[in-house]
Amino acid sequence: MFTQNIDGLDFQTPLPVDKIVNVHGSMGIIKCEECNETCPVDEFNIKVRNNIKDIYKIDPTAPEESTPIPCEYCGKNSLKPGTVLYGSRLPDRFFECLSEDFPTQVDLLIVAGTSLTVSPANQLPSVVKKTAPRLIVNREPVGRDLGIEYGPYAVRDIYASQDCDSVFLYLASKLGWIEDLKEHIEKMPPLSQQLLKDFEEKNEIPGFKNS
Repeated sequence: MFTQNIDGLDFQTPLPVDKIVNVHGSMGIIKCEECNETCPVDEFNIKVRNNIKDIYKIDPTAPEESTPIPCEYCGKNSLKPGTVLYGSRLPDRFFECLSEDFPTQVDLLIVAGTSLTVSPANQLPSVVKKTAPRLIVNREPVGRDLGIEYGPYAVRDIYASQDCDSVFLYLASKLGWIEDLKEHIEKMPPLSQQLLKDFEEKNEIPGFKNS
């Protein structure tokens, strides 16, 4: 799963961590900009609370003045969430997985919830092999300039113009995965939980007929 999300929510899914490729890095990872070593997130959060002043005056236990948080490996004050700043190089893992997965290993490409305007992530639909279908799940058509086709003459491209939750719940129902989804309902956002519960009660999904 190649994702442009940086909020770390991807790591809360049952998906194995080694299957997640954070194109623009992630706030769920703390890294040193100097030596590239990582720091456990919980440990970093404690250091922030102990070392960094609260400019909003909400936390009465926060220090009056901030002090640096050095990296335990190199000693430099360069620890930060592992997100990619403007002008910085994308993670090596993105390029490694790109060369490993594309263009021969992908049999189906699902593009979900993106404008396909940010490079180089938006190039993935272009480098997938020609025989691989591309499912576009988005509220409006995207990627026409990248060769994605819409309308009655589209051959390999399928467009689903509904919310991502609704589309993937529909697919899960057709694939017989509803019971698997229910096992993870407590980890879902409230609206996703309600959508799944409504489907269980009414056997229908908004925007889909005869589901």
